[in-house]
Amino acid sequence: MKIVMIAARSDNGVIGKDGGLPWSMPADEAFFLNEIEGCFLLSGRKSYESNQGNTIFKDKQFVIITRRKNYKVGPGGEIAHSVEEGIALARHKQVPRRCVLGGGEIYRQALPYADELILTDIHTQVENGDAFFPAFSAEDWKLTQQEPHEADANNPFPYTFKWFRRQL
Repeated sequence: MKIVMIAARSDNGVIGKDGGLPWSMPADEAFFLNEIEGCFLLSGRKSYESNQGNTIFKDKQFVIITRRKNYKVGPGGEIAHSVEEGIALARHKQVPRRCVLGGGEIYRQALPYADELILTDIHTQVENGDAFFPAFSAEDWKLTQQEPHEADANNPFPYTFKWFRRQL
């Protein structure tokens, strides 16, 4: 079972601010939606409830990780009360990848279980961010591919797609 963490982060590690993304980057949104196609999704409750949640989870199989005991999710969804429980549920799904979508605390807890990281580095500094991607060691992860892009009329910041694989 391959576990892939997918995120966009600023140069200072911010992934969220005020309950949403701190930028509008249509190229990254399209990249993200393409990368999660066919994945079984693991996400925290706040990410599920975010503005992007309606698009991300529609017509997908997913598990939402929450501490709330009586929490309900939409069609295709299941509930887990820990990252470990969510990963255990994901093991039984017949899909090639299990994709962890955040937020910050979920990424931190899931990092030890991940096989791959797919990151978009948004080349800007975000002030007052409230969710962060966890730091990880270059000794543990090998950068296998990167694809830099300049800012353009639709994407206000330069950005780089990066793929990492856990070193064995």
